[in-house]
Amino acid sequence: MSVQTTPKRPDRRSLLAASLALAAFAALSAGCASDPPVGADCPAIMASAADELRVLVFRGGSAARLGHNHVLRAGDLRVSWPAAGPVLRFRLDALAIDPPALRAALGPAFASAVDDSAREGTRANLLRALEAAAHPEVVVTTLQQVGEGPRRAVEAEISLHGVKRRQWFVAEVQDRRARGEVVIRQSDFGIQPFTVLGGLLAVQDALVVQFELVQP
Repeated sequence: MSVQTTPKRPDRRSLLAASLALAAFAALSAGCASDPPVGADCPAIMASAADELRVLVFRGGSAARLGHNHVLRAGDLRVSWPAAGPVLRFRLDALAIDPPALRAALGPAFASAVDDSAREGTRANLLRALEAAAHPEVVVTTLQQVGEGPRRAVEAEISLHGVKRRQWFVAEVQDRRARGEVVIRQSDFGIQPFTVLGGLLAVQDALVVQFELVQP
């Protein structure tokens, strides 16, 4: 996901999920690693090895048992840290589709094998459904944080598929590490959940975005 300037406060077989994800993100504690002069920017940096944003996509339809649940991971996550909190950026064409180690870590619901051919098919469907050529990047901007201590209510603006929406979620913040998850709906971003054969196989509208970030 290019150097991010400090944003100005205001002013959807598979995957659309990606979208997502967006989101979550933002939860982390506010501020740059050290407070910059007023008006200074926090440079965008590649996420550290400890940073991760993943989207869980769930199978649906009357023949859901014939399909797979999917997990998508932001492969080029970039983060900047203005005063309101982190800004996250990632490209849809850089999403990692069903990494085997990650599927194994997620347990029985993701235990089915997905081969390379299936991954490529999922990627093609995803990029087409999300119109990634026209809207290649997802941006999540922290707007505000409410509360003190480890639990924070966070409001973020998510830019996906050419649509901007505000979303509230809860993050667990400890020291410089934040983690949490948020549920988003593809339809909220003008995305039609993937479906074939008259709904025999489909992707559910609701997606779960899980994240963990570490402030430098």
